Amino acid sequence: MRRGFQVFRVATTYIGTVVGAGFASGQETLRFFAAYGRWGLTGVLLATALFCLFGVTVMELGRRMRAETHREILHHVCGPLVGRIMDGAVTLFLGITLTVMIAGGGAIFSQQLGSPYALGTLFTAVLAGATILAGMRGIMTANTVVVPLLTGAVVLLVASSLHYHGLGAALGQLAPAPELAPARSWWMAALLYVSYNLVLSISVLGPLGAEVNDRRVILWGGAAGGLALGLMAAGMTLTISAHLPEAAVEIPMLYLTRFHSGAVQWFYALVLWAEIYTTAVACAYGFAGRLGRFWRYREAVVATICLTLLGSGFGFSRLLAFFYPLFGLVALVVLAGLARAGAVWAR
Repeated sequence: MRRGFQVFRVATTYIGTVVGAGFASGQETLRFFAAYGRWGLTGVLLATALFCLFGVTVMELGRRMRAETHREILHHVCGPLVGRIMDGAVTLFLGITLTVMIAGGGAIFSQQLGSPYALGTLFTAVLAGATILAGMRGIMTANTVVVPLLTGAVVLLVASSLHYHGLGAALGQLAPAPELAPARSWWMAALLYVSYNLVLSISVLGPLGAEVNDRRVILWGGAAGGLALGLMAAGMTLTISAHLPEAAVEIPMLYLTRFHSGAVQWFYALVLWAEIYTTAVACAYGFAGRLGRFWRYREAVVATICLTLLGSGFGFSRLLAFFYPLFGLVALVVLAGLARAGAVWAR
């Protein structure tokens, strides 16, 4: 029973680290999968397999190396020179992704509450900073609560939409939208999607593997987390495609709640914000951990929050559309190193 709960916690932490503003809002699904029509679902299948494989690989490497940050893993899979370069790149990416999460929190406050955007960013940033002061246990606890709520909310929205349209009709509406696509081919988009999400997750998954220190828990937790991510992405791709082009807005999944009661709209907005918060926590944990080389940890947390509040002024969808595909291209180097390392220890 205890091992089963550990698997559940590992899976939810994995999901919560990946599922942030881009995924839960529907922006990532819209651009990386729905934009390719029917081929987008094939991209989801590829991404699901890669999430299962590489999630387990990162956590197992973290367990073997007793990793405290992403630095140890990057140096191991990329070599000392490239590892140092990628360490700096990933640290920068963590800071920018944290900025995107904070901006997403502000967008929800503005779109759903009609409150000032700055108030939403400040609230999200301060709460994320307070959580990471509790370390890895704070991150796991937050995800154990939030991820099941988000999964349930996504499943309900997807199920109600497919019930209304019918699965056959939804499949028939999978029309390409090339102006939204981040790459020319569906397989490259899927690879970029896994690449930047996974590399940004190393800062949490590596130390998580070290803390769990149980191969079977890592195997089942990583596989369950990757599979759940794929199932949610597939359902969201079908649902968003059924409402295009109207759903091509700042927060597509929040747009879909308009077809439901006000209570459903408020519930999903709350869950969406909570999921943004968990990914912000993961990114802040990794970013502040690297800044901890220069400052004490508490000072690094405060500096992290201040920097991301300044950057969030550029806006949510603009930051996501520009930086995420770029992250994916750079992170392919790390993905290749992880594939090689995984092949070695799996022998």
